[in-house]
Amino acid sequence: MDSVEKGILDIMARHNIRWLVMGAAADKYYSKKLVELKSKKAIFVCQNAPVSCHIWFACKGRLIYTRVGRKDGSSREIATPSPPMDSPLRTEQAEMLSESMLRERSPEPQEDANVVRGNLRPISLRSVHPNLLSNGVVDTYGSIMLQMDEEEYQGQASNETDQQLQVSTIDDHNLKQEVFAETMKRWKEENDAIEAACKAKALESLCVKEMSRRKEMVELLEREKQEVQKMKDQHDEFIKELQMVKDQKTILESQIVESQRAVEGLEEKMFSAVGLLISFKKKRDDLRIEHENAIRVLKNLRKLVNGGDSSFPGSQILEFSFVEINNATRDFDPSWKIGEGKYGSVYKGLLRHMNVAIKMLPSYGSQSLFEFENEVEILSRIRHPNLVTIIGTCPESRSVVFEYLRNSSLEERLACKNKSPPLPWQTRIRVASEICSALIFLHSNKPCIPHGNLKPSKVLLDSNFVSKLIDSGIYRLIPQGKSTDTSASSSVYMDPVYLENGEVTRESDVYSFGMILLRLLTGRSALGILNDVKCSIETENFNMVLDRTAGNWPLEEAQLLAHLAIRCCDTQPLDRPDFVSEIWSVLGPMRDSCVNSASCLEAKELRCAPSHFVCPIFQEVMKDPLIAADGFTYEANAIRGWLDSGHDRSPMTNLKLEHCNLVPNYALLQAIQEWQQQY
Repeated sequence: MDSVEKGILDIMARHNIRWLVMGAAADKYYSKKLVELKSKKAIFVCQNAPVSCHIWFACKGRLIYTRVGRKDGSSREIATPSPPMDSPLRTEQAEMLSESMLRERSPEPQEDANVVRGNLRPISLRSVHPNLLSNGVVDTYGSIMLQMDEEEYQGQASNETDQQLQVSTIDDHNLKQEVFAETMKRWKEENDAIEAACKAKALESLCVKEMSRRKEMVELLEREKQEVQKMKDQHDEFIKELQMVKDQKTILESQIVESQRAVEGLEEKMFSAVGLLISFKKKRDDLRIEHENAIRVLKNLRKLVNGGDSSFPGSQILEFSFVEINNATRDFDPSWKIGEGKYGSVYKGLLRHMNVAIKMLPSYGSQSLFEFENEVEILSRIRHPNLVTIIGTCPESRSVVFEYLRNSSLEERLACKNKSPPLPWQTRIRVASEICSALIFLHSNKPCIPHGNLKPSKVLLDSNFVSKLIDSGIYRLIPQGKSTDTSASSSVYMDPVYLENGEVTRESDVYSFGMILLRLLTGRSALGILNDVKCSIETENFNMVLDRTAGNWPLEEAQLLAHLAIRCCDTQPLDRPDFVSEIWSVLGPMRDSCVNSASCLEAKELRCAPSHFVCPIFQEVMKDPLIAADGFTYEANAIRGWLDSGHDRSPMTNLKLEHCNLVPNYALLQAIQEWQQQY
């Protein structure tokens, strides 16, 4: 409660408290001279508590003050000496003394006729027994008697009456002295009995504790015995194991001696083997040099037999060693791998200060080195703006080095990978026409070179969304029947006839092109796309399958492309359309309209391009820069057209060219590509 003292009184009233012990003051106020209440709460409780409650006020283990309660409603406050609070006998004695003194305060009527109420007079304290004085009883009694008015007794009784009263009083006090002595004796006996009982109880408790400790000690001793026995058993086991180890040590030492002898013999053999290896390596290097010289001689002879290589200007490719390939890919670091398929793994690399893509072909097959180099040379002669250029090769590791395009593939752009924006329908039509143009170029080559693995992941896009096919004719570098890629994602784009007989034809590329065209139109996954488009056309609901993220398709042109794609995917190869006469006749005009709509943007780009990026002949940013004999760089189609038309002089200096060979300017091409990606 907010008021502690009122809360104590409330509890005393509710529970009819008869006995209460309470603090007389805080401990810090205690002193041996403390004989009265110092706490305001104690004073309040002492004054307002029910008179029937007996209250002891203590401080620091000392009884300071006692308020005696009475059943008849009267109360008496007694200042008590300070006995220890831990003595219940002293408290009981104080209570009994208080009761006896209260009885003296209201004495019974005497039989003597001369003794009447109000005729008593004070008693001399010298006539009281000393024991009563020492216990404070007579002092209190005498004080009570002295409080009576002496004037009531003067002149009211005779001397005889006074004497009888004095004798009666002395007898009465003598009797009380005897009663008090008897009471003190009984109190002492009870106190001794209580102390004896407490000691007996303490001894009994001590005995129980001692027995419990003894039992615990016995159990602990038993556990210690078991532990000692266990350690003894372990010690015996260790002794046995130690003996076994000593026996094995002897055996092992003998084996070590024999092993050292064997090692010495093997070291001698190794030294001799190292010597042989060094000699074999020297012979291998010599043979490699002879082999390279022989290849050069063979190439020169072939050039002489074929009348030189003037018909293939700019077709020279570089040859790299395996050490260069290994360093370029950082020991074929997995983080540098950018692709993997049935025709091997592709790594990005830095080769002779150029960013390149290195394709590591599978090692299976029995194709000879001569056949491999011959096929690479044929593929390197194939140059087209929409084909990734072959830079060089490493016959030692059976790898081919291509130009590196930093941008993503058509597959990634159609899937909007890395939150890239969707391709507009104009760009999709232009990409389809560029793929068709590259395939027409491959098929018109002699001999014909079908792509063989056409799908959106093989179509790379540069910063201007110009498409370039990769892995064109790469199947020629792998023996037939050795392909192991039969995954569902790849087989969807493959001609069913090719999946049966494994033969790569022009019609196979037509089927794959039709599947790519369907993906450009719908943006959907290739799996099941053919049936979806057929069903939408039959139900005249083609508008629902068009990819609306590409913008507002011209519906008539889109339906024309859909019909063309379905024909390309015909199960009968002979019923499929031809690239030149049918497919290009549809895509060509569409491409021209898309290019014309973007001509203004290209003109603006040309104005801000660096001058050395622009072809001196075509006056446009170069896509395939080649260095001529005059030291100037031209667009490939421009300089080749200039030379094929019979010109033998430089378009820039008008001086006669020393030769007609053209060399790719890879450094300039990389700079142009980086500029296009930036702007």
